[in-house]
Amino acid sequence: MQSIGERFEEARKRKGISLREAAEATKIRSDFLGNIEQNKFNFDLPEIYKRGFLKNYARYLKLDPENILTDYSAHLLSKSRNSTKGAELFGSMDVKGTSTEPAGDQNEEPSYGRISANAPAGEAEEGEPNLEDESDKIFYIKAGLVAVGTLALVVVIFSLIKAILGSGDDSVIEIEDLRDPAAITETAESTEPSNPASPEESITLIASGNVYVLVKQRNDNQELFRKTLSGGETVTLAKSGPVDILFTAGENLVIVNPAGEKLRPKGEGTAKISIQ
Repeated sequence: MQSIGERFEEARKRKGISLREAAEATKIRSDFLGNIEQNKFNFDLPEIYKRGFLKNYARYLKLDPENILTDYSAHLLSKSRNSTKGAELFGSMDVKGTSTEPAGDQNEEPSYGRISANAPAGEAEEGEPNLEDESDKIFYIKAGLVAVGTLALVVVIFSLIKAILGSGDDSVIEIEDLRDPAAITETAESTEPSNPASPEESITLIASGNVYVLVKQRNDNQELFRKTLSGGETVTLAKSGPVDILFTAGENLVIVNPAGEKLRPKGEGTAKISIQ
């Protein structure tokens, strides 16, 4: 019949796994695994850890943990009986009255929770550290931290994008912030307005380049115009009262107010202008 260590060693070699790989997978030191495969269970650890190592190593190599622990308990019982027989053999040579102290108290090694052979198997395993469960908990904690960090990064990126895109929405350039477009020397061809209006109640948009324009009437919030104008394109709009003009490229737009003045925003980029 194979010993515990021989079964472990045979199962590991059959799977083509080295001691180092097994140690990394089970989180058990390779010297402890080597001692287990050589049936050397006297390494300096409490008994509960030895049983935990045997159980996790058996699971890793697809062996039956219960059979391994049962054989290990039998191994401890056999070793205990051999030790008792040896103590009785040497004790028969003692002379009566030479010592008043029990033989078991002299230089006795401290016990690490050796389990009695009469204890049920369920009690023997009680309190064993489940190293596999601990590894799973650490993995889930790390995964949760990574997920939270990724979500926070996405929120920050979206906030930055929103702040950049909306930075020009609140910028209102009043009429005094417009200047005369001296660069324009020729009158651009104007397209026929869809709804003719008197000069006092109309504005004209002249595009010197591509520019997106949105015109809304302030009194009733009616949208008068929304389109991307190309260079050289002109549009005349009828209005009633003040209007707000939102545009994306102020350097490419000229606005002719009801008084016939050609005005261009001083700044570049997205802005909003109010025309009375």
